[in-house]
Amino acid sequence: MSVPPPSPASRTTTMRRPFAAGHVRSASVPCHSHPLLTHVDDQLLALRSWTSNPGPNPLSLAHVRALLCVLDELLLHLPLAASTDRLLHGFLLLADAFGTFLSALLALRQHAAELHAAVRRRDHPKIASAARAQRQLDKDLAHLAAAVARDASRCARATTTVPSCDSHHGAGATELEVARTVAEAINDTAVASASVFMEVASLADAAAAAAAAPATKKRLPPLMHSSSRSKNKQASYEEKREAMALEKLKQLEQCIGELESESEKVFRSLIQARVSLLNIHTPTF
Repeated sequence: MSVPPPSPASRTTTMRRPFAAGHVRSASVPCHSHPLLTHVDDQLLALRSWTSNPGPNPLSLAHVRALLCVLDELLLHLPLAASTDRLLHGFLLLADAFGTFLSALLALRQHAAELHAAVRRRDHPKIASAARAQRQLDKDLAHLAAAVARDASRCARATTTVPSCDSHHGAGATELEVARTVAEAINDTAVASASVFMEVASLADAAAAAAAAPATKKRLPPLMHSSSRSKNKQASYEEKREAMALEKLKQLEQCIGELESESEKVFRSLIQARVSLLNIHTPTF
């Protein structure tokens, strides 16, 4: 996915990427040697690198999906310590967050379509109404981002308060290390997801601001003797503002369409990871 971010604005720059730090522990020098654990560590490093510097793809969930894919394989093949309750809660938090995000995307799609139509009709009251609704969703997404990063981080920290693997041996060490790795994956998934939620909020806010500008912009002061030249300047200004607003709304609508599909896949992966944990927690005989 490659959707260009909105033009820098004061609000956008203050909102951008407040969750890039605060990982549970570093995976740069893993203390385990099992291939599956090492594979998860590689994906964790890739996800952290993207979160710190997403480049031209600030709305991509590809690294999140890749991490969840190898995590599910890990849960299927390696033993896990008895601390699964916190991990189950962590996956539930993430699944709930993506369920809320999908609902927000659906509402945002509707508001953007209404705003797009109102801008084309130059229906200023409708523009103002749709822009307010879209900005409220922007605030809701910002709150969702803060909540998922905070709550998942607490869950991960509670799970990783175990001694280092150097002091353990055998199956017990592997179980503890799996629990710590899964906790890190929950935390890093939350951090990356919060970053995407905030990026969508910024994009929605920029589109709403651009669309509402023609409706609130004061007209140029009239001249004593109005001329066709001054009228043409006014019309040209409004056409440029309208074209900019329509372009930003088009970018937002494209972003929503791509993110709906990607978010649905992440949501299903989180549910599958939780099912795998439940099967570990309550094995069948």
